[in-house]
Amino acid sequence: MKIKIITVLLLTALLLVSCSPTPPTINGAAPPPSDLGTDDTAYGDKLEDIGAYDGIFDGDSSSLKVTYVSGTEGGFSVNDGVLTFSGISENSVYSLSGNHKGSIVVDIPEEYKLELELCGLSLISEKTNAITALSGDELKLTAKNGYENYIYDKREAIDESDESLYSGAIHSEIDLEIGGKGALTVISDNNNGIHTKDDLSVKNLTLLVCAKDNSLKGNDSVEIESGSLTLISTVGDGIKTTNSDISEKGNQRGNVSILGGEVSVYAACDGIDAAYNVIVEDESTLLNIYTDKYSNYSDTVTTVTEDIYYIRFSSKAYCYSVKYYNSDDDYEWVNAEYHSSLFAGRNTYYYYSFPKMAEYSKMQFFIYSGEDQLGQDEEYVAASDYLTPNTMYDTFALSSRGGSLGYSWTDYGRTDGPGGMGGGMSDGNTEKGDYSTKGIKAANEIFVSGGTVNIKSYDDAIHANSDVTPENGSIPKGNVTVSGGKLTLYTNDDGLHADGTLLISGGEISITGSYEGAEGLNVRLVGGVLSIYSRDDGINSTATSGTGVSIEGGYLYISCSGDGIDSNSRSSYKGISFSGGTAVILSSSGGNSAIDTEAGYEFTAGTVIALMPRGGMSNEATHCASFSSIATTAQLSLNEGDYLRVDTGSAVSVKMPYSLSATVIVLGSSNASISQANSCSGTPDANGVAFE
Repeated sequence: MKIKIITVLLLTALLLVSCSPTPPTINGAAPPPSDLGTDDTAYGDKLEDIGAYDGIFDGDSSSLKVTYVSGTEGGFSVNDGVLTFSGISENSVYSLSGNHKGSIVVDIPEEYKLELELCGLSLISEKTNAITALSGDELKLTAKNGYENYIYDKREAIDESDESLYSGAIHSEIDLEIGGKGALTVISDNNNGIHTKDDLSVKNLTLLVCAKDNSLKGNDSVEIESGSLTLISTVGDGIKTTNSDISEKGNQRGNVSILGGEVSVYAACDGIDAAYNVIVEDESTLLNIYTDKYSNYSDTVTTVTEDIYYIRFSSKAYCYSVKYYNSDDDYEWVNAEYHSSLFAGRNTYYYYSFPKMAEYSKMQFFIYSGEDQLGQDEEYVAASDYLTPNTMYDTFALSSRGGSLGYSWTDYGRTDGPGGMGGGMSDGNTEKGDYSTKGIKAANEIFVSGGTVNIKSYDDAIHANSDVTPENGSIPKGNVTVSGGKLTLYTNDDGLHADGTLLISGGEISITGSYEGAEGLNVRLVGGVLSIYSRDDGINSTATSGTGVSIEGGYLYISCSGDGIDSNSRSSYKGISFSGGTAVILSSSGGNSAIDTEAGYEFTAGTVIALMPRGGMSNEATHCASFSSIATTAQLSLNEGDYLRVDTGSAVSVKMPYSLSATVIVLGSSNASISQANSCSGTPDANGVAFE
């Protein structure tokens, strides 16, 4: 079925902006450094301007040239516009050039590999997908150096439940490698871009893929080794995997690996959606991701989902039933089932499901005040008119009309669509969508050990789930590990989110705008640099026992409007552990604390400078068993632009991003000097912190 997003905003993605005046305040939080745009500006040049349609040609005449290179000669045939490779008896290579209105099919013995060298090919397919690999060991498409190649899939949207149809402009049932030192453009007007049911690898070439649905999809894996890639999805995910079992060779399926190259992803839903792990490594990697309203390409969604409809409603005080109807003698009642965890962390709506029944031409919704009334024509609270079941949608929104108990019933769109279920923890953020628009999402773990990663996303920038058991039967970990690289993240939700453990042991992370900066069951900062700007908590741990947040080393800067570091652990003096590193924490809200625990925190080493408004929740920041022996406090009235100077034997100066009548707490010295100044002798970093 096709699914339509009713309320997608067409704005644009991020660009790195040059040093300029301080950006404006983000929803009440302090202004961040200018590494990322801090407004709703979206990016993505028009497809016409980046040459996407340069390969379009008029007429139906074909100038296609097929040249034998090696292997089996004459192993192809052409019939009614379909070029079929089927007659090879060894690994073979052919080259293709010229214009062709039609399609290419690869149907070779499973033990052989076929390489197609693209040497100036323009291929337009209107009836089927452009290239299909049905069988063989591997298909390799090589864009030869100096040549530009174009593949256009101009079909209508397909029903992916029909196994006779193939979703990708390039679709493969076998391993698929896209490479070469030339250029390849793939445009899929209504379906997937490049899709293989096995492994997909990309290396070397300049690749532009613009697809209605997913741009790159490898059911078993996607690996990008090198090249310059621009991946656009107007309704789905940029890069996606779906399987999470173990292969016959013992390999874990479902990984997305970015091992090098320059990759820019523009996606209406998730930038990367991995069924298992995401790996980003190598210092040469440049990964840019823009999702939802930060991509200029976000548009209408087309996908196929399971045979279930959903009701989205703003209350769970009632029960719901659906009457499928053809006539007074031909009808059927079904009860809508409530899903308490369908959208964990999304408190605005409640979801109920009921099966699709294609044999009926109409359906009618009923609201009941008690379960005993389900499936009855009478004693209901409210009912809709008869509606025509619409396969363009899988979700219906029930909206109250004014204060009376009357409701409008509209096709809403989808519960989550190609981006998959949102998942995650409840944090009160009202700017979440009803579908997943994360930068990088994995169902198990995410590892970043190198490269430059820039993400501007409407949903979490980096997110690891632990709520779905992989097909390999293991317990999902939900961990995010950053050990290297330079990450710049801007998001309307969480910057870093781990359902399990968030571990930072190296690298430089700058979260220039977020709802919550870093969230996890447990959060550990062992090394590296972490800078957070958030309009709620800077760091939040959801663990209810043990140590929720552990600051063991590295450098941490937080400027937030909620709690600076918030732990929900109820273990006595264990909620937060400071055992090394340097932390500067600014909280601008009097209803919050720079350090917030349920039952206290512990300090053994390091330096912590915490600022928050006087009074309010500042007593939380002193809830440490040995506070008087390891801490110094002061009350200062600081103006925007002033420097807070702390000297514990070595001096640290912090430039104030706003005026604050502050309680200042310094952990690590019971006799620290705390003062204010108009200037500092050191060189401030991007956050205004100078180590003298």
